[in-house]
This record gives sequence, C-alpha cells and structure tokens, in this order.
Amino acid sequence: MRGLVEDLGMSRMGSSKSVGVAVVALGVSLAIGGCSSSSSSSDASATPSESASASASSGSNGGSVVAPIPVTRAEEISAKIGNFLNVTTPNVTKVTTDNPAVLKVSQPRTEGSAEFNGGAAVIAEGKAVLTVYGGATNSEMYSVTVTAAGRVPNSSMPTS
Repeated sequence: MRGLVEDLGMSRMGSSKSVGVAVVALGVSLAIGGCSSSSSSSDASATPSESASASASSGSNGGSVVAPIPVTRAEEISAKIGNFLNVTTPNVTKVTTDNPAVLKVSQPRTEGSAEFNGGAAVIAEGKAVLTVYGGATNSEMYSVTVTAAGRVPNSSMPTS
C-alpha cells in the first residue's frame, strides 16, 4: 500500500485525508438518503380536503393509500370517491348523513382498548350533509356539507 501511495505521488498525510474525505462524503450521502422518503408531504397551508385528495401514495399492493380528511367543525368539503372523512372531534356519540347514496357512515366505537372515530366513506358523486352529534345529551354539534366529484386514482371503492 505504501508503495502504491508513493507511486501515485501522495504522502501518508494526503492518503489519510483522502480516505477521511471519502468516509465523510459517504456518511453525508447516507444521512441525506436516510432522511428522504418516497412519499411527499402536503403543504401545511392546504385545506384538509386538498391535502387528502392530493396525498395519495403508492401502497404495497400497487394501489393508493389516501390520508383521511379530518373533520373538526362545520365547513364545506370537496372530496372524491375513495376519500374517507374522519371525525376527530372529542365526545362524538353519533354521525349521520342525509344522503347514504354518497356517504357510507361509520359510528364511533370502542373495541377492547381501541377507540375508533366516527366518519364516512365517500362512495359516489353528489352532495351530502354529514351531521355530528355528541356530548352527554347527544345533541347536534355541527354539520359538514360534502360535495363529491371524481375518484381518487386507483381507489378500491366500488362504483355505484
């Protein structure tokens, strides 16, 4: 090795520096590669429905995995077939819709130690109102108007 280093015109100090620089460069490239991910994150300023519609990532079976649209207050939401509305408001007791042809409702529930939020799957194009009830009196907390148009790419939702 020493002869090779001398043949190349490098001193021991230069060789050590070269190896050190190469090790640091390798470490930096591994660190940068380890911090990156294959899915992109949504812009923090995007509305929940924009984020959910735009944040599909490739799943292990080749389909899409779509983030649910969080529902926390009365608002109007644009969604696509294949989106899911996740009611994250505390103390929700019941969720209903005025148009079950557009929204398939799921009730909040507890199974063992797991708690599941109420919500609704968007199953068809159209307009629907999702009403959220809660509290000790099971009274209406708020309603969300959902306008569904289009389909999430590669959605596994059946066509209606």
